[in-house]
Amino acid sequence: MTDKPDLTGVHEASASALGFYYQAHFALLSLISLRSDDAAVAVERLDDVELQVNGHNLLYQLKHSISPKPPTITLSCVALWKTIKVWIDILPNLSLAETTFHLVAVGAIPPNSPLLALCDQQSDRADLLKALKQEAERVMSERAVAAIVSTKLPHADRAPGCKAFLALDESDCRNLIRRIQINPKSPDITKIEELVANELHVLPIAHRQPVAERLIEWWGRQVVYSLCDKRERAISASELKHEISVFNSAIEEERLLPDFQSAVHPADYQPHSMLGRQISLVEGSSTDLSKAIREQWRAQQQRSRWVKGNPGMKSRINEYDVRLTEHWADRHEQLVEDCHEKEDDFKRKKGLDLLRWTHNDAPNYVEPIAQGWSGHYYVRGSYQVLAVDLQVGWHPDYRTLLQE
Repeated sequence: MTDKPDLTGVHEASASALGFYYQAHFALLSLISLRSDDAAVAVERLDDVELQVNGHNLLYQLKHSISPKPPTITLSCVALWKTIKVWIDILPNLSLAETTFHLVAVGAIPPNSPLLALCDQQSDRADLLKALKQEAERVMSERAVAAIVSTKLPHADRAPGCKAFLALDESDCRNLIRRIQINPKSPDITKIEELVANELHVLPIAHRQPVAERLIEWWGRQVVYSLCDKRERAISASELKHEISVFNSAIEEERLLPDFQSAVHPADYQPHSMLGRQISLVEGSSTDLSKAIREQWRAQQQRSRWVKGNPGMKSRINEYDVRLTEHWADRHEQLVEDCHEKEDDFKRKKGLDLLRWTHNDAPNYVEPIAQGWSGHYYVRGSYQVLAVDLQVGWHPDYRTLLQE
């Protein structure tokens, strides 16, 4: 019998990836839900998500799951005590009077749990505070007993949170609990896009879903840039509203947007072999090849996006390909004449010049596919798409040399 593969690591990696995307999506939903212009959000700064509104900080710890039965939030669950530890650690860096702490969980809180008090900001939390202390003391006591009898210490995941909680003085402990709110049964990542679209109530109904899709893609890039210090750490409400306006205007005017201007192809992307063979004929460098692969992927993705959103775009794309081919043909026909009875080295050099013209000069020379279009990658990459289909080529004899 064949052993089943161990997929534990794969599942854990998938959960971690979804957890990060959930942070970004939740940050977008939180910011777009506000009506305040004086708001901004950051991911992975003081907390999973940090929302700033009118001088107040809302810190969010997110516990995500796409399980049909997500884990519940109880007094003894690891998620709760890890969250408490995170918040206690950052207390010196903030003002409690200007901060609220939110534990956002896809799971529910069991009936009659003392934690239900954290779902109501006006609730009396004395009983909850007592229950938390009892649970923390139980955990530390059982660990102390285990240490005496030299057995493995239990509750390793919860112990740091319990210890930190018990170390707080009475006043800090009460103030912390007073500032905490739990949001159980929160939507998982599969529902966020729909919720974002619903928040775009000022837009025409037909525009909300396509704007939400573009907004989520743009937002994901901004979060990554913020983590890489390529932009400010916080994304403001005014910036978000501007992008919503841009996307909506583009739909109203049927204006084409450069969706893949800075997109990066997947690490495992395998381009068509013809792309490399065309470049090899003119002895292009590894840099020529890498640029061609990048731009071909971007152009191909852009074409697919346009046709998916509007099947009528296919004829427009084809018409523009004809225009690109015409510009290429004017140069290639001249190249063939110039290379007549020339040596192979001369032919390859001229062919390489033509290849590099498509990248360096063609985007500025060939008229754009639409008025206001600014994505140079589309011209560069479309030439590579056409090269794969042998509609264009770089070497003067490319058709003969590449004939199957």
